Amino acid sequence: MDIAETVARAEDQRDDERIATKARAQAFDFDLEPKAAQLPAPITAQQLRPSGGVTPADLLRVAMEAGDKDIDRLERLSQMDLRYRELQDAERKEARMLAWRAAFVGLSGEGIVVPKTKHVDRGRAGSFEQAEFDEVKRRLSAPCARHGFGFRHNQKFGSKRVEGLEGDQPWVWVWCYLDHTQGHSEVIELEGPAGDLPANTVVQNQQATASYLKRVSLLAITGTATGGEDEEIKLVKQQKGADKTDRLDVMRDAGRAASLEGMKVLTDWWGSLTDKDRADLSKDFGGMRKAARLADEEAAK
Repeated sequence: MDIAETVARAEDQRDDERIATKARAQAFDFDLEPKAAQLPAPITAQQLRPSGGVTPADLLRVAMEAGDKDIDRLERLSQMDLRYRELQDAERKEARMLAWRAAFVGLSGEGIVVPKTKHVDRGRAGSFEQAEFDEVKRRLSAPCARHGFGFRHNQKFGSKRVEGLEGDQPWVWVWCYLDHTQGHSEVIELEGPAGDLPANTVVQNQQATASYLKRVSLLAITGTATGGEDEEIKLVKQQKGADKTDRLDVMRDAGRAASLEGMKVLTDWWGSLTDKDRADLSKDFGGMRKAARLADEEAAK
C-alpha cells in the first residue's frame, strides 16, 4: 500500500467520523451549521443530560474541529458544558449523601450502648461513673466499619478571650468526622476551656479536655448512648440536698443553744433568721420554745 492510498484512507475515515458525530449532534437537536437569523434557544436542565451518549463537551469539540466561527454558538456550547458538569457534580454529591444516610440507619440499628467503666472521685464534690474514650472507640470501630464508616478527630490547643475573665484562657478545639466509603462526611465541632487541676501542666489540662471532647463528640455524631443514669446530674441534685441538710443542722444546734438561755435569747435568735430559714425550722421551733420556758422557770427559782 503506497503513501497516497494510506492518506486517502485516513481522510475517508475522518470524513466518516465527522458524518457520524454530526448525526449524533442532530439527534441532540443542535445544528452545527451557522444560521444568521437563528437566536440561541433557552436551555433547560433536562436538555443538559446526555442523550445517546452525546454530551455538550462532544458538541463543543465537533464544532471546533469543523472550524465553526460562530462565536455565539461556541459560547452557548461552553455554557451548556459548564452547566452540565455542575449538574453532574450535584447529582454525585446527592448520591453520596443518600448513601451516608442509608448506612447510618444500619449503624443505628446496631443498638450500641457504651457502659460506664471508670469511677471518678471528686472528693467533697462527690463521685460518679463515666464511659471512657478508649471504650467508646473500641465498641464503635467494628460496627462503623461494617456499615462503611470511619471516624477521626482533629484537635487544636490555644487560648481564647472569655467575657468576664481576665486575660486569655487556655482553650481546646476538637473536630469529630464521620466519613463514609462513598465519599460523604459529617463533622461536629466542640470547644471548651482547659482543665484546672493544679498538679497538671497547661498542656496536660488541655489534653484532659481534648479527651473529654473527643468522647462526647464521637457519641454525639454516631448517636450512641451510654449506660445508666446521668450520674453528673444526679450528683448535683444529691450535693444540693446535702448542703441544705448540713446548713439546717448547724442552725438547729444554734437554736437549741439559744433556747437554753431562755425565751428572750431564743426570740432574738429566731428574729435574726430569714423567712426561708424560719420556714425550714418551723417544725423544730416548738421544741425550742418548750426548752426556753423550762430554762426561764429554772432561772426564776
